[in-house]
Amino acid sequence: MRAFRLLFAAAPLLLLAQDAGKPSIPNLAIGHQLREDDSPVLAKSPDGSTWVTWLSFEGSRDDVAIRQFKDGKWGTLQWVPNTSGDSWLPQIGVDSENRVWSVWSQMAGNNWDIYARRFDPAKQSWGPVERLSNAPQPDINPRVASDGKGHIAVVWQGFRNGKSSIWMRALDGEKWTPELKVSTGSGNDWEPAAVFDPTGGLWVAYDTYRNGNYDIYLGHVSAGKLDRPEVAVADSPKMESHVTLAVESSGKLWVAWEEGGSNWGKDQGYILRQSPGGVPLGGLRRPRVRSYENGRFGAVDLSLSGAFPAGNSYQPHVFVDAKNGVWVGAKVRTNYGVTPVVQGNAGYFDYQVTRFDGTAWSRAVVLPNSRGRSSTRLSAVAMPDGNLLMAWSTDNRAPDFSHRPLRQEIYAGTLSAAIMNLPARVAAARDPENNTRLAHPNEAIDLKAIRAYTVKLDGKDANIVRGDFHRHTELSWDGGGTQDGNLQDFYRYMIDAASMDFGASTDHQGGSWPYWWWYTQKMTDMYNLPGTYTPIFGYERSATYPFGHRNVFFARRSDSRVTPFNVRSGVAQFKIPRNPIGDEPGVGTGELVENDTRLLYEDLKTRNGISIPHTTATKMGTNWSDNDPNVEPVVEIYQGARTNYESLEAPHVADKVKDAQHIQAAGYEPAGMVSNAWAKGYKLGIITSSDHGATHISCAMVYTADRSRQGILDAIKKRHTYGAMDNIILDVRMGQHFMGDEFDARKPDPIRIKASGTVPIIRVEVIKDNKVIYTAEPKTKDVSLSFSDMGDLTGKHFYYVRVQQENELLAWSSPFFINYAK
Repeated sequence: MRAFRLLFAAAPLLLLAQDAGKPSIPNLAIGHQLREDDSPVLAKSPDGSTWVTWLSFEGSRDDVAIRQFKDGKWGTLQWVPNTSGDSWLPQIGVDSENRVWSVWSQMAGNNWDIYARRFDPAKQSWGPVERLSNAPQPDINPRVASDGKGHIAVVWQGFRNGKSSIWMRALDGEKWTPELKVSTGSGNDWEPAAVFDPTGGLWVAYDTYRNGNYDIYLGHVSAGKLDRPEVAVADSPKMESHVTLAVESSGKLWVAWEEGGSNWGKDQGYILRQSPGGVPLGGLRRPRVRSYENGRFGAVDLSLSGAFPAGNSYQPHVFVDAKNGVWVGAKVRTNYGVTPVVQGNAGYFDYQVTRFDGTAWSRAVVLPNSRGRSSTRLSAVAMPDGNLLMAWSTDNRAPDFSHRPLRQEIYAGTLSAAIMNLPARVAAARDPENNTRLAHPNEAIDLKAIRAYTVKLDGKDANIVRGDFHRHTELSWDGGGTQDGNLQDFYRYMIDAASMDFGASTDHQGGSWPYWWWYTQKMTDMYNLPGTYTPIFGYERSATYPFGHRNVFFARRSDSRVTPFNVRSGVAQFKIPRNPIGDEPGVGTGELVENDTRLLYEDLKTRNGISIPHTTATKMGTNWSDNDPNVEPVVEIYQGARTNYESLEAPHVADKVKDAQHIQAAGYEPAGMVSNAWAKGYKLGIITSSDHGATHISCAMVYTADRSRQGILDAIKKRHTYGAMDNIILDVRMGQHFMGDEFDARKPDPIRIKASGTVPIIRVEVIKDNKVIYTAEPKTKDVSLSFSDMGDLTGKHFYYVRVQQENELLAWSSPFFINYAK
């Protein structure tokens, strides 16, 4: 207990019991008094002290902070010089001269690189900034290994030509060794971990998509080179990711990771609810751990999951104490049902920690003040007495509204083996879903064909880019991450599992918190991979019927801002005293002024934004009282999470009998069918996207010669788009005009249709003014046909094409909008 007394001798104690009869863990907020602090990392120094670093958000920038713990007291907060701006995952290590090395990823000159800077406590002096990477694409997700004996190495995820690998550099006296590529596979490699063994060699682990799913691999570096072949730690068809490492004094290595179901991120959605081809991004997870010694792996310890409550346990972190006790901490989801404030999916994530005594795992104990998002990091160092000094983050969400973040802080506390004395549950947590059905066996061939397809638009070669403009993460209060996963896994999904060309995370009101909106914007820049994946700044603005939910997008970060709801006066929920939801809606509302939609358009015009309405025929939809074609050029006609909002007669429109349960949840407002907007003269093109829970079955398809953010949004403004529920190629033209065009004509040119499906196309329909005027049943994968309209050819009309495959999946072209001369 001596470490407990020393740790908090210099500041007031904050002791929080987890529950009556359960152990209390002394803990203390050690970050900045006012800022939003995140991602703490601890490192031991040869002189016996400990250093901590973290990311500190001020409101318009990140800074990197450090603080020392020495002789039982926490020292002065210090800023690492010249880290202001966009920074990510600061790390810390201490060399043999007790000099502190801060390492972080930072965006400068529109690119992310790894930087380092040294502080000498003896001289009270900072050294120069050293740039450790200089490739033209992002170098991110650094992890520093520092063994308390002076060895320091940094590993990171670096993109080269659109593909990420794991790289490392080590400190050799006063200099960093040359960059070394650690991973060897052909797929994208993610989020490495590293630890020194007792001989000074470096173990490096990471997860990789080389096998078409995430697997864990392990390599070893000695004398500046890979000294043995890498080995697979976990390479089953399941999702195995987010690895961490620890090593005993004997050299025995411990590896921890999270395990999810197979076919992660593959086909999920309402239309496939009876037979999904994949598992959700936020599906069930459980922690895994195994040892590695003398070239052999120990068995995967299935009993570890029994140490944690049933349900999701994310991002397990493994540590070893001074007595070679093995600890695992994970972010655990707790669901507690309906509260007086939350009528939906109530619950939260917090940190829980278990210890292995050589025979069995203890029942996990809860770290106090650890509620927060699932994607945070946990850090610990071994104390001489066998305890762990641990640091973690929280956003201080309250039980009565557990989705709402309040203040991001970091805490430190000590855990002793003595409090880890309850046996683990006999029954382990249930297995993640094991979906073995291969939904898209030929997807690589299909995507190659889509990306190779070329048309001439405005004299330039334009290709199809495939994206998703409606995705949520744990930053959306109405889901909290239970099905949608976290923001970092969103990018894994878009780049790997779905192989998208562009997209956006569209959390409600950008997460409804300045720190989360900054986090979202920062990630949008971090994963910008020209030619491979183009992330676009976006969010969902959820004004309920009759206003309508809309996703909002920007090409430039300087333009991207969340437009507040224009709440009408007298709304009781936002009067004083304050409701736990706060002063303004966090998800959606209908308590708005009459011209709220027009005020949104007004704001977006000043910042070159566009909005895209969706879910239009539900209680989240619109009665089409407003449209501005300069701001709102297309509509999301279908989303994978729900149904088609095209017209009452269209395929996959909600049926009052068969879809009664769905209608009860989503509502039903037939006035919001897109056909009613077209009938009013609104010139709306078509896209499709996903929404909560759905994955991989609904894409926004855009023809463009420019794959940049601005190029994609400009193409959407021209309505050179189509929506597809599968990897379908659709090309519709009328004379010299392309789908989406508005033009005058003296007579109709034939409508020429080319389509290529993943399975045979059984129906092609031409719709004019909301009525089917032509149907073909080709029953082939590749379709090329022509149709000439012989009907009413005076005044204004619109035409679009709908195709249906034999698996019932659809694609819709954007309409032509034609004014026939009298």
